[in-house]
Amino acid sequence: MKPRIFLVDDDDSLRRVLSLELGEAGFEVRAFPSAGGVVEAVRREPPDALLVDLRMPGVDGLELLAQVRAADERAQVVVLTGHGAVPDAVEAMRRGAHDFLAKPVRLDVLEQVLRRAVERRALLEGNERLRRVVEHDASPGRLIGTGPAMTRLREELVRVARSDSHVLVTGENGTGKELVVRELHARSARSSEPLVVLNCGAVPANLVESELFGHEKGAFTGADRRRVGLFEAAHGGTLMLDEIGELPKAVQPVLLRALQFGEIRPVGSDRARKVNVRVVSATHRDLRERIRSGEFREDLFYRIAPLVLEVPALRERREDIPELAHAFVARSAARLGRPIELELAAVELLRRHDWPGNVRELENAAERLCVMADGASIGPELVQRHVLRGADAAGAMPTLNLEELERRAVIEALARHGGDKRAASAELGIALKTLYNKIERYGLRT
Repeated sequence: MKPRIFLVDDDDSLRRVLSLELGEAGFEVRAFPSAGGVVEAVRREPPDALLVDLRMPGVDGLELLAQVRAADERAQVVVLTGHGAVPDAVEAMRRGAHDFLAKPVRLDVLEQVLRRAVERRALLEGNERLRRVVEHDASPGRLIGTGPAMTRLREELVRVARSDSHVLVTGENGTGKELVVRELHARSARSSEPLVVLNCGAVPANLVESELFGHEKGAFTGADRRRVGLFEAAHGGTLMLDEIGELPKAVQPVLLRALQFGEIRPVGSDRARKVNVRVVSATHRDLRERIRSGEFREDLFYRIAPLVLEVPALRERREDIPELAHAFVARSAARLGRPIELELAAVELLRRHDWPGNVRELENAAERLCVMADGASIGPELVQRHVLRGADAAGAMPTLNLEELERRAVIEALARHGGDKRAASAELGIALKTLYNKIERYGLRT
């Protein structure tokens, strides 16, 4: 299939000429006389590249560039203008343009630049797919904790690892479900084969089937090459379907068939392919409740959950908090390049906290404490100031609106530090640049 180009230029004659010439050069061109409708078209059917005029009435090329990149971070935009001043070029590149060309431009130069842009997008998409294939250290033992709840989980995990049945891992957000899946894979007979991960809630609904099963060239608009799906990528190994409760209803029957018969059919193909994959699903949702509400198929539930591992919340295994806290502090201290240890009184305060964000919240707290520690030890006063006080303040807020909670947390952190943004960002556990973005987002005066 031809690479698809969006051409945006208010010059009617130039737009017609470029459309014809680029079409003859092997591109599929969709032309726009202005910025109107471009962003919506990018969201619906992302092109391989865009050729955008800089000077246009209404929304100009630079603003359109920013809007397109916000809608699709992989978008490759080539800016074309008769006003090829250096400041314009610098600003276009700063906003994420792939390249900058001044009119008039030779067709062979334009074609070469556009083909590089198309290749760049294909490379980014390929890298993103490769990042989902987890290079996994097969040695077990990364699960921290020796209390009754973790001991029971380990015993169940060892038994489940000996089986080749599909598994459902449940637990609240932040409990370490993916770590459990990795441990399960490492202890299984499939440990030498790939562990591939897909977050079902992070992929647009209309692309999930293609991600899972792949597609043939020409299967739909933009499918300019055959693509291997994650089931095939995980052949012989384990496929983790994270947040399985978010799987679109339309894809659930196709997944059910793949699990039931051990075969997949790529989108646009008339031939089924056999796959040998163990599927381990994970969710923080109550799938039985989603079955009752009609959002999840009951037959699929029984297919993904012949075996179930439940990861306990951190408040249900407080005896493991000291070991976890020491491990996280040691890791953060190593990154900072200096020795830091927790005092006994500080550990006791951490052990008493409920940790609604579970292990992930404790890990973030340990990093924050290490950054804020002046010396080689973390005492109870540091825990009180940088962990518990923020939690108490959030608990006292009469709202469940996450944006409002975030806005108030930023305001209070800035107030406590007299407007010192660096200190406030450290207390909040976010980068200084992120804090500036939030200040601008909420219109705060500092």
